[in-house]
Order: sequence, then structure tokens, then C-alpha cells
Amino acid sequence: IRIFFAATVAFAIPIDKLLSFEAFWKGSLMGIGPCILTKVCCAPFMGPARWVIGWAMVGRAEFAYLIAQMAAAANMIDAKTFSVVIWALLYATIFAPFIFRKVLNRYIAQHCQMGDEEKLEDKVEAH
Repeated sequence: IRIFFAATVAFAIPIDKLLSFEAFWKGSLMGIGPCILTKVCCAPFMGPARWVIGWAMVGRAEFAYLIAQMAAAANMIDAKTFSVVIWALLYATIFAPFIFRKVLNRYIAQHCQMGDEEKLEDKVEAH
């Protein structure tokens, strides 16, 4: 099913519009701002695991690809706008796993010492 999902969205992308400079810079702004910063910037209010939670929220773009493709198929957005949305979602999809792994490893190193693994699990379950 994953291959079908990926192919459905991938074949809907207008390559000529996607590779335009206009789609790239607008998608970059949308990707860095609304797709990443809005989720990461709410993280300081989440307690000790704030950056882990913030970056975990960034990597939830899979369903957004399908929504964008459905909007394009229903003529709710044009090909240029669809290309901008794809660029924005690519930022979240590509950067989130790498940065999430880094902040998670840092969090574990700072908060987990020998024998403290159960305490960490209790804290995570409590949130």
C-alpha cells in the first residue's frame, strides 16, 4: 500500500512547476516557517522533553501529501500552488527524522543515567 500511496502522489506532481525557482523559494519559506518553526517554537512550553516533542511533531507530513494531491485533483489549488506545498512538505519530511534523532539522543544522554531508564519511562507515560 505504501508504494501505491507514494506513486499516487508522485505521479500527480507537475515536474516543470516543481523545479521552478518560484516554487522552490516559496516552498522553502512555507517549509521552514509553518511546517517546521510553528511546531518547534511551541516546544518550550512542553517541559524537559520540549525539543523532542517539537521535532516529533514536525515529521507528520505523510497525510498532508495526500491532502495536497486530492486538492489538486479537485482543482482547489493550481499546479503552482501544489508545487509550493510539495516543497514545503519535503522540508518537514527530510529534516525531521535527522534532527529528531539528534535531539532524542541528546535528551536520553542528559536524562538517563544507569538505572534511571524506568524513571524516564514513567515521566514519558505521565505526559
